[in-house]
Parts: sequence; structure tokens; C-alpha cells
Amino acid sequence: MSIAESNYRLLDFGKGRKLERFGDLIVDRPCPIATSPKKNAGLWEQADFSYGLKSSDHWHYNNRKAIPIATTKENWFCECDGVRMSLRQTPAGQVGVFPEHWGHWPWLLEKLSSADSKPSIPMRVLSLFAYTGATTLALARAGCAVTHVDSSKPTVVWARENCAYSDLGSASIRWIVDDATAFVKRELKRNGRYEAILLDPPTYGHGAKGTRWEIHRHLLPLLNDCWQLLSEDRRAVLLSGHSSHIAIRDINEFLSGQHGAESVLNCEITQANLVDSFGRKLDCGFAARYSF
Repeated sequence: MSIAESNYRLLDFGKGRKLERFGDLIVDRPCPIATSPKKNAGLWEQADFSYGLKSSDHWHYNNRKAIPIATTKENWFCECDGVRMSLRQTPAGQVGVFPEHWGHWPWLLEKLSSADSKPSIPMRVLSLFAYTGATTLALARAGCAVTHVDSSKPTVVWARENCAYSDLGSASIRWIVDDATAFVKRELKRNGRYEAILLDPPTYGHGAKGTRWEIHRHLLPLLNDCWQLLSEDRRAVLLSGHSSHIAIRDINEFLSGQHGAESVLNCEITQANLVDSFGRKLDCGFAARYSF
């Protein structure tokens, strides 16, 4: 699997924006880190709709053509490696997928399908801040038993719709609407165990019951609890995000102090990049991949 095998493309970026094709439609959105010049002005004229161009928090539709598909959630899709995601415009300028996450799938699948695993026993994966479920569905499609946790009920409903669109209704997925921290605490009391844990935390957020999430205050305690949820057959932890508040070196020092140096011995720190149609890389955040 690769992003090249999906029907997503990063077409161009620059001057604080990025131009992307999701399935049949082209989207023009803000991207503060894209400070370089745009490469092809003509490409941008093909955008079907844009966000934050004429108004800071509104979607704008290209008046040159009617696009009823753009406002019909059932009819706009993006696909990657057998996972079919329904897209729609959100008030925050998102459309329901983060393509930069797809680059982690080969690594995750490799870690969760090593030769010494028992094929009759699925790998248990906990996905926190799991959003609309692309990675959940990719792992479930590979035979993993995934627990999908997000604090937003509408987002979990959206993820379940994507499960149906991907023909994975019989997959082993638990859908949980809850705060990541609260769910992990309860799993510890229940002696829950997982072979892999995924976290994609926001910098700030609000939980299912109005609780506040602040990454600089809450991430380290959550990671400490997550390490205790790892089974004896632990395979991987993936921490990804965009927050400038995260210093992986400090996180690893903390985890080493709590769980021993071997717990972070095989930590691969990577940048999540997307490549546009001109071969330029766009920085899309960080990832720390822990192998055991």
C-alpha cells in the first residue's frame, strides 16, 4: 500500500495553502506551514471548493459549475488500500481524512503480522483519538481486533458509516465514545491488554463529558497508562500529531524512567510528509514509532 495507490493527491502547495484532490473533487485549504511559492497557478483555478479563502471560517464553492456532489455526504468518497471513506466539509476546514496517516499502515501491518504470531488469535489494537476510522479500518481489514475510541459521538458515527462503505461490517471493531484518558483508566482496572496502541492527540480539545484535553498536561500520564496496557506480546506504539508542544526526547526520557530504557530502545522518529505533483515534500506533522 502507498498513498500513490489511493485516489488522493496533493497537487500543489504554497502561500499558506494546499491544493488536494480527494476522489473526484479538488479542495483548496489553508496550510500555514506551506510558506513556499505555489508552483502552478492554473491548477488552483480547478478547485471545486475552498475553505477560508473569502471568509476565514467558511467553505466557498466554485461558481463556474454546479457541484451537488460536494454537499452530499453519501456521494463523495476517497479510497486507499480497500478502505473507503465518506467525506464532507466540516466547520473547522477538515473533510474527514488525514492522508499523511496512511503512510504508517505498512509499518503497522508489518509489526502486527510477524511470523511468530498465531494466525487464529487476532492482534489487539487500541486506537485513541481515532477520528473517522481510516487506520482502524485498515487494521481491521488485515484481521486485527481494533478498539476505536473517540470522544465525539458524531465522529464515531461517521467512522461506523465508513466501516459499512468499506464492507467491513463483520470486522472485529469495538466502537467507543469516550475520553481517551478515562477509557484507558478503566481498561487498566479491567486488566485489558493490547499488542499495539495508536495515539493521534490534538493539542487542545474537549472530551465526551466536557473534560478538557491539553497535550502539555495530559499526554505523559496517558502514555504512562498506555504502556501498562501493552501485553507480553507487545508489538508497537504509534504516537503521531502536529503539536509544537511535543518533544519526543522528553517523552522518551519520561517513559524510560517509568518503564525502563528498553521501552523506548527502538523508537523511530519520523516526519509525516506528503509529496505534491512536482515532487516537493510538505511537512504534515511528526510520528514516533515504538517497536518491541
